[in-house]
Amino acid sequence: MVFFAIPFTKPPELKGTLELPGLLSWMAFGDINAHIKGINEFPAADIPPLWLTFVSFHNMVVLGMYFILITIVASYKLWKKTLYDTRWLLKLFIWSIPLPLAACQLGWIAAEVGRQPWIVYGLLKTAQAQSINVSAGEILFSIVLFGIIYLLLGGLYIYLLVREVKHGPQRANV
Repeated sequence: MVFFAIPFTKPPELKGTLELPGLLSWMAFGDINAHIKGINEFPAADIPPLWLTFVSFHNMVVLGMYFILITIVASYKLWKKTLYDTRWLLKLFIWSIPLPLAACQLGWIAAEVGRQPWIVYGLLKTAQAQSINVSAGEILFSIVLFGIIYLLLGGLYIYLLVREVKHGPQRANV
């Protein structure tokens, strides 16, 4: 399993890797010697954009590890009844508010870019997935409408976030 690497697209390879050999085989098949098909074993036309997929996935995982770490630290501080007196941790929580949204978006990028060039692997490629029943104008209308809805939801999210942060935390009766 690769923990860190620098991805290169042409040819697809990873340089400067930090890995634990056999871990992915064990996780997938319960056998450290099981063969995992590598990206270099796929036809070149079936390989997704490597850099964006790799970086978005690994950054999502790093954020997940960060969330676990600060949760452990906060749980310990809560158990010791010093959480609300630890200003640096409380400030870290405030600065971490948008990070779950970033992790979600990184996961979406990894999933959508990583499945290219396929819509359904082995059955339907993205280039073939066009509809003769939907016009370009209808697609443009849908994209614009979704864009407006997401901008409104994003504005509402930021408004509520700022309002809650300005309000500040309440001391819990623990």
